[in-house]
This record gives sequence, C-alpha cells and structure tokens, in this order.
Amino acid sequence: MKSSFKAFLGVNILILLSTSLVAQEIKDSIYKRLILKEVYIQSQVQSKHPTSGFYQSSGLANTEDILSKIEGISLIRRGPIGMEPALRAFSGGQVNMVIDGMKIFGACTDKMDPVTIYTEPVNLKSIDIKYAGDGMAMGSSVGGTLNLKLAEAELNSNRILNGTVSSGYYSAAKSLLNTMTLEYSSEKWGIRGSGVYRKADNYRNGLGQVVAFSQYEKTNANISGKYKINAKSTLKADLLVDDGWNIGYPALPMDVGYARARIAALTYQINTPEKLIQSLEAKAYLNSIKHAMDDTNRPLVPIHMDMPGESNTQGVFIDAKLKNLNKHQLNIKIDSYHNRVKADMTMYPENSAAMYMLTWPENHQTVTGIYANDRFSINKNNWIDLKVRLDVAQSKITGEMGINQFAILGYDVSKASTRMLKNISVGYTKYLNSQFTLYGNIGYSERLPTSSERYGFYLFNRMDNHDYIGKPNLSNEQAFNTELNLLFSERNFSFKLSGFNTYLRNYIMGKNMDGLSVMTIGADGVRGYENIKSASISGIESNLNYFFNDKNIVINNTLKWIYAHDNNKKPLPLIPPLKSITSLRFVRNMFFIQAENEFALAQTRINEEFGERASKAYTIQNLRATYNFNIQKYKLQFSAGAENIFDVSYFEHLDWASIPRPGRNIYGMLSMKF
Repeated sequence: MKSSFKAFLGVNILILLSTSLVAQEIKDSIYKRLILKEVYIQSQVQSKHPTSGFYQSSGLANTEDILSKIEGISLIRRGPIGMEPALRAFSGGQVNMVIDGMKIFGACTDKMDPVTIYTEPVNLKSIDIKYAGDGMAMGSSVGGTLNLKLAEAELNSNRILNGTVSSGYYSAAKSLLNTMTLEYSSEKWGIRGSGVYRKADNYRNGLGQVVAFSQYEKTNANISGKYKINAKSTLKADLLVDDGWNIGYPALPMDVGYARARIAALTYQINTPEKLIQSLEAKAYLNSIKHAMDDTNRPLVPIHMDMPGESNTQGVFIDAKLKNLNKHQLNIKIDSYHNRVKADMTMYPENSAAMYMLTWPENHQTVTGIYANDRFSINKNNWIDLKVRLDVAQSKITGEMGINQFAILGYDVSKASTRMLKNISVGYTKYLNSQFTLYGNIGYSERLPTSSERYGFYLFNRMDNHDYIGKPNLSNEQAFNTELNLLFSERNFSFKLSGFNTYLRNYIMGKNMDGLSVMTIGADGVRGYENIKSASISGIESNLNYFFNDKNIVINNTLKWIYAHDNNKKPLPLIPPLKSITSLRFVRNMFFIQAENEFALAQTRINEEFGERASKAYTIQNLRATYNFNIQKYKLQFSAGAENIFDVSYFEHLDWASIPRPGRNIYGMLSMKF
C-alpha cells in the first residue's frame, strides 16, 4: 500500500508540475473571475465549475456519489445511502442543507435522512456550495450552505415533446436503476417530469463477503411546471415526492422501515432590468418528512422497538436584486420558516407492557431573517463583498409529557425561548492579471443548537456507544472564519488553491454525565451536549483541470486535507485525512473513456472518547466509458465501467464501524433520448 501511494503521489506531483509549465506558454485568458462552486448536473447547461464533467461519476450515480467528488465535501457513511455531507468537517446543524432555497429538516434522530437522500440527479439542475459565511443567504450557519437546485421546465416554442428513458445495473449489490424524464414546452408554458426507481440487495465487499443489512429500495418523482405571465414574469410550481423502504444501515443497530418526503413550492419571478428592482423571486413552500426506524429484521434483539419521527416545515422568502447604484450591486432577501419535529420510541419487552418515551418532544421553531449583500467595485480589478444577516429565532416544546421529561432533569422548558443570530462577512477579490485572481474572506457567524442538541432524550449513538441527552439552554455556536483562494486560469488550464481556518467558540460536544442510568441495553454511559470553550478547523484544497490534444484529453485532480482540534489540542472527531482524486479522460467523436485513481492517507489523529478508530490508507482505480449512437430518430447512449477494479477491501475514515465499502463493481446503463 505504501509503495502504491508513493508512486501515485509522484504521478500527481508530475501532473501538477507539467501542466503548470505548459500553462505558462498560453497567452490568452478564457476568463478572469473566481470560479464559483456550483456544479451543474444537467448536461445542457454550461457549468461554472471546471470539473463538473467528472462529478456525475456514472449513469448510476446518486446525489451522494456526485458530492463525494467535490473538494471540500466528505460523506459520513452509516449505510450505502443516506450518507451525511460534511462541508470542510462541518455537518448536521452546522450547515444549511436546502432544496431550491427551501428549509428542510430530517425526521430521524439518528441522522439517517439528510436532505440529500430525497433528491436524485435526474431532477437536479445544479448543486450550489458556499462555505462558512458565504452561505448566509440561506440562513445562519457556521459551516456554509449546500443548495440542491431543482431542474426547471423550459419555455420553447420549437421543442414540443422530448424525454429520456434509462435503465442500468450495478453488480456489487445486484442493484437496478430505472429513470425517466419527460418534457413538454411551448411559448407560454412548460412542464417537466422525472421518475426514478432504485433497488439494491446486500452488497459484496472487497473480501468477497456480503455486508448484511445494506439493502434498500426507493422511488423518486418530481414535477415542475412553468407559466409565462408576460414578457417579464413567470410562475413556477414544483412537487417532489420520495419514498424509501427496507433501507438497511449496517453501522447502526436499526434499519429504516420507511422514509417519505413530500416537498411542494410555488415561485413567482420577475425580471425588470430597467427598474430599481432588476429581478425578484418570491417563493412559498411546505414539506413533510416521515421516517421510521425499526429492528424487526435484526437478530438477537434484546427488546424490540419502533422509533418513528416526523418533521413539517412551512416557509416563504423574497429575494430581490437592485439596480446598480454607482459602484454598488445590492441584493436583499427576507425569509421566514416554521418547523415542527417530533419523534418517539415504543419498546416491547417480553411478558411486560409496552414502554413509551418521547425521543424528540414535540418542539416548534420559527425563524425570521433579513440578508443583504453589497458588492462594491473599487475599480475594474478590485471588488469588495459585504454580507450581513440577522435572524430572530423562537423555540418551544409543546405537550405536557415532553415538558415533564426535562423537568425531571431540572430544566423548565414550558416557556418559549427567543434568540438572535448575527452574521457578517467581508470578501475581497483582486484580478492580479489576465491569468491570476486572488480572493480573501473574513467573517463572523452563529448557529442555533439542533433539536437533538437541545431537546434530544436518550438518543443512542452507536459510534461511542452512549445515550445522549439534550441541554435546552445551550449557547449558540460562534465562528470566526478566514479563507484565501488563488485561481489561475488560461485557455486550456485552470488551477485553484484554497486555504481556510475557522475558530469556534461555544463548540457543542457530548460530555459524560454522572448519576444517570442508560436506557439502551449495553450502552457504556450517558452523555449530555455541552458548550466547550473553543475548537479550530483548518484545511487546504486544490483543483486542477487541463485540456490538451485539441481538448480530446483532459486531466482533473482534486485534493483536500483538514486538521482540527479542541481547546485542549485533542483531535475533533470525524475529521477526514488527506484525499486525492485524479481522472484522465479521452474524448473522440461519440466516444469517451475515463480512468480514475482515488487515494486517501491513513488517519491516526483520532478522538477515542468518541469511539473513533484509526483508518488505513487506501487507493482504488475506476474505469468508465460511454458511447453515443443513433437508431433512426432516437439518440442512444451506452455507459459501462468498473469501480474498484482490483477488488480492494477498504473503508474511509468517516465510515461508521469501519465497515468495508463495495468491492469490484461492474455497471452498465442504456439511455434513449427522444
């Protein structure tokens, strides 16, 4: 493994050096702006990111597969789907995860249902990622924002009816994927629909072993309609429905009986460039998430239990872009949402009456905020971005049983709690010359504790084998962010290097609580959420993209590394080691073939109190190919490939319980466009 890693590291260094030398000979710049972190999924749209072609790793890729390729993002894996995205080591309530700007909160106390599980690439237009304070337009957070933008219906009098039908197979889990999109468009209105069906058995790892409880089945459907009111305004409606069942989570003691999402929105857009308000978007939305954990199919269960949960959110926002005033470009957004969550647990001991408990007492949260962004032009080569946000949040437990549960622990939660969240960010962009752009950012941000952190009641954490209890009077986490980016861009070559640091005060972690008995049989103790004095998270990322041989060949490399510790210099948990993904693609006419290498170093800086174990270094290779051809008036595409070609047994550091990932996986997919 060490020799393989050294050899591949050498190849990466050679790639970086050689492409840099070649790029020095290129005279003309294709653009001189900071590349935005927005990855377009739909192929007909030009991406703002130079490597978006690599993110949809195969026709069978789900949203999580695409995210795993992006620098700055890691995935916390508890099962084969439902992996939780971490933005530069921030996850959960530390980041905003939204769909088309809509606030959505999971209904699972064990984080089995991050927002990303309810979307599919076929119904996405793009994934917009903003780190730290840059993401405050979507709400207060310390880690940033991940916005999954839905694909829209088009208005086009020349295209009446078109669509795509696809079917694929994935060998490691004997899984099937069927997708369909259908679009009807006219000059005044259009409608777009998409549907997905996925089914997978237990997958086989690199040792040839079947990983039990890794199966799943799900369907997903999205309908988007658009109506042109007049030349300057449109009305858009979206409905997203996602249903999953029999979803296994091998790293957890329970599986998912069902997971259901219903997401709806109505959006009004107006574009009046000649007026003070150049453009305006107003959206009203609602969503309902229902989720149920159960251990029916698990062997040797001491006490059978059911753990259902639900989350309902309603919200509105108005986002306006104002006409340029002298050298100022102003953007103002007002938003508000209300979220209600509730989860409970029923235990069925033998020869005894059932026992009932609220794991999330019914709690309501209403947040109203205002956001403003002023982009000020000093001159044509220098810009300043000033972003500010202010939120007022009210939280309250309803229901006598939930209030009494915390009264036993000495907390009075019968009254509503109101908090104010403050955020500010200042960015500076300088175009050094036609090739180089420098961008720096400093900011301050805050975030609310989550429902689990404030009101969770005996939530079992499989990682450290402890029950967790929330603390209603936790302080808000506070973050001081700094970031520096250097971008080099030429006709055939682009390179971006980023460095960042976040210093956090009142960082929220679980700490041992004495004098309390465990609820979960076999648990090692009880922990409560506490604010520790401080923590620090730093890291480096790079991205390289180089075209040559008349753009028939392209090389892409992504590198990411993070270092984090608390105020006592102890490592924070769930910090990934250095990871690199390098791809080489050859494109000719209707055919392309792509080779990939992915490696990660070992992670020995671990937090043993959290139950972490050191992870080994690994390297895997993938090979993919696609061929496009026509049969009469139909356009067909055949994709095939092999992932983890050498059948390596490996796991990533953020994989709970160190369960090996799939071994060699042969896949194929046939798509037809009409």
